[in-house]
Amino acid sequence: MPKESIAWAEDSPVFEVTNGIGSGNDGVSASNVHIIAWYPKDKDPLLSGWLLGGNRIKGRAALVEVTMGKGRIILFGFRPQYRGQSLATYPLLFNSLRSR
Repeated sequence: MPKESIAWAEDSPVFEVTNGIGSGNDGVSASNVHIIAWYPKDKDPLLSGWLLGGNRIKGRAALVEVTMGKGRIILFGFRPQYRGQSLATYPLLFNSLRSR
């Protein structure tokens, strides 16, 4: 994967990692959360078309890995398998399926 890539986002969630989320069975510690990809922080996230709420996703996490116990959860805030973007984001989908 290149250092920067593109992704199709439509009604897509963004993630915000904060300290003090919780511990034990009540939540996940922020140290267990790894941001893999985020929307641009210092430039417009729109590449083409139109975007409503661009300032709301600016700098926010788009792909997050959370470790829990012996497993992990991959949270995609975009569609990695979307038809027009598959070359850009399929590697992320396949990488999430491999074991560590």
